[in-house]
Amino acid sequence: MLNIDKKLISYTSALLELPVEHYVLTAHTKPKLMLLSVPNLYLYEQTRQSEQTSRRYAGVIAMFYRFLSTRQKYKSLSPGDYHVITTNLDIQLWQMERQSVRVSKDSDHPTTATTFEDAKIVQAFFAWVVKSGFTTNVKIHLETWVANFKQDRVLTYVKRRARVRIDSDPIRVLDRRAHQKRPKSLITNKDIKTLLKTYPDKVYAVLFNFALATAIRPMELCQFPYLGKGKNRHILPYSELPKDQGAFEYEILGKGKKLRTIKIPAYALKDIYDTYTSSEYPARKKKYKAKYGKACPPSILFLNAEGDPVDESMIASATNYACGIAHKRDPTFRKSNNFYQSRHWWPTVMMAQHHGKKLLTPAADVIDAAFVQVLTNQMGHSDPITTYKHYLDLARSLVMAKGGHVHEIITEDFNINAQLEVFG
Repeated sequence: MLNIDKKLISYTSALLELPVEHYVLTAHTKPKLMLLSVPNLYLYEQTRQSEQTSRRYAGVIAMFYRFLSTRQKYKSLSPGDYHVITTNLDIQLWQMERQSVRVSKDSDHPTTATTFEDAKIVQAFFAWVVKSGFTTNVKIHLETWVANFKQDRVLTYVKRRARVRIDSDPIRVLDRRAHQKRPKSLITNKDIKTLLKTYPDKVYAVLFNFALATAIRPMELCQFPYLGKGKNRHILPYSELPKDQGAFEYEILGKGKKLRTIKIPAYALKDIYDTYTSSEYPARKKKYKAKYGKACPPSILFLNAEGDPVDESMIASATNYACGIAHKRDPTFRKSNNFYQSRHWWPTVMMAQHHGKKLLTPAADVIDAAFVQVLTNQMGHSDPITTYKHYLDLARSLVMAKGGHVHEIITEDFNINAQLEVFG
């Protein structure tokens, strides 16, 4: 199998005369390292607005190209020319191969839904190839790139490749098992406290708590500065902030490079200062300087124990590791917990507080435009109605689980730490 890597690059676009950032793909063909020009042009044109999207698309296309390299007809072809002879059948076979490997390993992932979504990314890439005038054998107007895992011939192929001899549908069984493991409600109070104690590095517990209080995305948390600048110049360590202010505005460059201004409660900034900035940050800042040969810039606050700036992949890895350890120590801890659960906590509890005793009545279904604006802006969502209904349902489930005791969380000052003592 060909070794294909993805790498994030930053440069000034000659066409736009602006700094851009996106992932590129390279193929290791001894003794050369080859840039895959066509996929990289696609990643530049279609994904430079979002690092997260760029990483996702680059990863999926790299996975597909690795599969192509294992097929006989690609053996004598340069990886830079794979797109020329790729067909709809290749995309379909890739989907079936992934499910064959999954069945042989008796693994929950990737689900057929994930396989389909990844195939859509590949199909979108080839749609761009066609539109841009490059040669390819993929027919965009035909739906033959989709692998139908309900067809007997497809299932037979998967079973044969996976070397399993069973009469039932192994893919459907594994999909059902994966679905059953997905979290269907908020992370519990008990699990939150367990997770905070289990993290291998204190910085991740601090970030989890911060997300609980603000609903900020992991990628946005990593951008939070030690000292703000521009419109965020008032963001300082808590010890230097005015103590008569209950919340501070903070401008975020979020998903899709969209700017929005959110509210950060003063107590959340105090938590960061008390548990991290005053105690952990000074030593980590020294490690950063020793490692990178320069002082840690004020735009970076969150560093791991080795002095490296925390990124969202590190947050995900640390959380998955901590959840696995927590589950081993306490089987009641849901192994399906993940960092993103922290982002759902704030809007759910805020919804419960906003509606109070009306939450369990039809009156709560009437959308409050002002509240919805606050909710969607804080979350960074573009669909206010869907956001409102989703968190209304979660809030109702939460309150009903507590016997309808809505009054317990109605406080003058909304504080996520106080809510944790009430809801689980």
